[in-house]
Amino acid sequence: MITFEHVTKRYGERLALDAISWHMDEGECVSFVGASGAGKTTILRLVTHEIAPTSGTVVVGTFRGSRVRRAQRALLRRTLGVIYEDFRLLNDRTVFENVALAVRITGHFSDSEVVPRVLVALEQVGLDAQHAAYPQELSAGERQRAAIARAIVNRPAVVLADEPTKALESESAREVIALLRRIHEDGAAVLLVTTRPDVADALGGRMLRLEEGRIVSGAATEVPPGHAAYMPKESAAPLPPQTAED
Repeated sequence: MITFEHVTKRYGERLALDAISWHMDEGECVSFVGASGAGKTTILRLVTHEIAPTSGTVVVGTFRGSRVRRAQRALLRRTLGVIYEDFRLLNDRTVFENVALAVRITGHFSDSEVVPRVLVALEQVGLDAQHAAYPQELSAGERQRAAIARAIVNRPAVVLADEPTKALESESAREVIALLRRIHEDGAAVLLVTTRPDVADALGGRMLRLEEGRIVSGAATEVPPGHAAYMPKESAAPLPPQTAED
């Protein structure tokens, strides 16, 4: 599903990733653990094709590296659910409207279809009673759960989580990890990046340690034994096909 082939990324003179190779199978759960500046967020930005590698190839589903045109990048990103450390909710919109926006921008659903999809996602994260609240009226843990609802409302094949517990107190952090485990059990692949090994341990799955842009421990390219158990269920949307012209 996701493969990095000798991927290097530089920002000017700064080396963020140094010729890393790793593979993630469909429905798998993988965590990257490393200190700030180790290259974790760069990996997520390469997966979403927000940035391009300096060298090497990034493969996500049928999308392969620089062959992905702008229209295909937009399509790919709509099949990925992203959870951020700082929530990135719009403060002038209600919780319902924040989650609904993720559905509406796809352009694939009528208004009559948006409402039930959003309500199901909010129920899954335990925020159905707060659907009319604004982000500033919620606790940090509730804002992160709203962000998770936004990430899963389109039933993505892969959920990317960038330090999802860093801004939370311990009880809220446990709730967020429990939600990510449930999302994985329901069939989606989960890719987590964090500075905390205990968070990766709590999530489960495969852990890769990243130091100064290099993978220093963990099975980076091996598909884990018994990986058939990770295959996504029908609720997880497949990654879109790439057209022949791309």
